[in-house]
Amino acid sequence: MGSLDLPYASSFKGGSETFLQNVFESILKTYLRKNPMAKTIWELVKSVDNEKISYDHFFFRTFKVDGYGIDSLASFFMDYGYKVGGRLDFPKKKVQVLWLSPPDVHFPDNGYGIGNGPLPRLVIAELLVEELSPESQEIIRKYLKPEGGKQAVLSSTLGSLIWEKPTSTDFNQLAKYMF
Repeated sequence: MGSLDLPYASSFKGGSETFLQNVFESILKTYLRKNPMAKTIWELVKSVDNEKISYDHFFFRTFKVDGYGIDSLASFFMDYGYKVGGRLDFPKKKVQVLWLSPPDVHFPDNGYGIGNGPLPRLVIAELLVEELSPESQEIIRKYLKPEGGKQAVLSSTLGSLIWEKPTSTDFNQLAKYMF
C-alpha cells in the first residue's frame, strides 16, 4: 500500500498527553475560526451539555504526493503513542484511509473535552493523486511546495497553508474527488 506501510516505532513513554491535548485544542480552535457554520454548531452543542464534550475522532485529508500523504501526519502522532487501528480503501473515490488509535492514557472517568478527556482517534484520508486525471494532478502539484509535507501538523495547528490558496476553478475541479 505504499505510504500506508508505516515503519515507525513509538517513542511514547507517557507524559506527552498534555502536549497532544494542546495540539488538538489548537487544531480545533483554528478549524472553528475558519469555519463559521461549524463554530455555530459547536457553540450550540456546548450550550446544551455544559461543555462536557469528548472527541471520538479528528479527520484529516492529505494528498499522496511528494511527502504530503498519510505519513506527513501519521508519523508525528505515532511518535506520541498512536497506533495503526485499521485501513480502508475507496477505489472509486481514489482515496485510502488510515485510522489511528490513541495511546493508552488513563483519564478520570468523568473527564471530558480535549484538556481532561480521552485523546481522540485519528482518521487520515489520502487522495491518490497519481490516479487522477493529468489536469487534476497538475493542479495539485502547482500548489504544493517541495518538502512541505514535513510541516503538515504545524500547518494544521496554526491554520496556515504552506501553499497559496487555490482558485475557485482549481478547487471545484478537485472537489469532485474529495467530497
